[in-house]
Amino acid sequence: MKQSSWGCTIFIQLSLCLIVYVSLHLGHPFFSSNDVDNATPLDLYFISVAGGGFRPLHRQTHLLRLMEKAAETYKAKFVVSSSEHGEDDPLLQHASRVSSSLKLPWYTRRKGSGYSRERIAMPFNGSLDVVFVDIGSLQQEVFAGTLNGSMISQLKGLTRILKAADGDWRIVVGSDSLLTLRKEAKEVTRTFHQIMTKYGVNLYISEKGCTSGGISESFTCITVPNQSENRGLTSDSNKREIEDGFLLHRVSFSDFVTYTINSSGQVIDPRLVKQKGKETI
Repeated sequence: MKQSSWGCTIFIQLSLCLIVYVSLHLGHPFFSSNDVDNATPLDLYFISVAGGGFRPLHRQTHLLRLMEKAAETYKAKFVVSSSEHGEDDPLLQHASRVSSSLKLPWYTRRKGSGYSRERIAMPFNGSLDVVFVDIGSLQQEVFAGTLNGSMISQLKGLTRILKAADGDWRIVVGSDSLLTLRKEAKEVTRTFHQIMTKYGVNLYISEKGCTSGGISESFTCITVPNQSENRGLTSDSNKREIEDGFLLHRVSFSDFVTYTINSSGQVIDPRLVKQKGKETI
């Protein structure tokens, strides 16, 4: 009888330890020891996320809780939203009600502006430029098949804002894909690519696919997890894996690492961008 009681006590203690462990780690993105070893005190962390209007309220809350864990754990400094709704995006408005840890600066597209730029100071005395673009309106005109005055004006606007972006890192954010324009828009696609390359864009963040249509890229394109864009997947397991989530970025002097975090809080697609000319510094 005593032996049975002793065994029961051990079992209960082990169970309690397991519960505590799970409660402490549930929702935390998983990182390997290599990721931790490569980080430095001067690294900047921030989060990027897709618009929230397509998500039911309970899914918005779940996603925001995961973002809260990441923000607290890695001391994220701000959030970038790729939503086409700007400050009116439901996820942004819901964030302050769900978590005090997400009362960070949220950078998103400015109302009435096709292009806008945010300049963020880096801990290592450098800077990061985040440029927001409105590709959707341009695509609608592109489908007509001609490079008209309005499109030329928009391309000039993109050129001006990227020319002014002289930070150590330059990322461009859009709710539409920059690189999947139809074949009749090949000239515009090539022009966009040339502008992005000329002015040193390191990363393009989009809510939609990043297929280049045969044009080689000198910058990286990353898709923000977006459930509304993955409903056509045929594999249920793949759908569950990438249906929702956010991106966690770690920026250093020479590296820009992006971790895709799914709705289970797991890293599924780490991506590394090296700053050209700084690989050996």
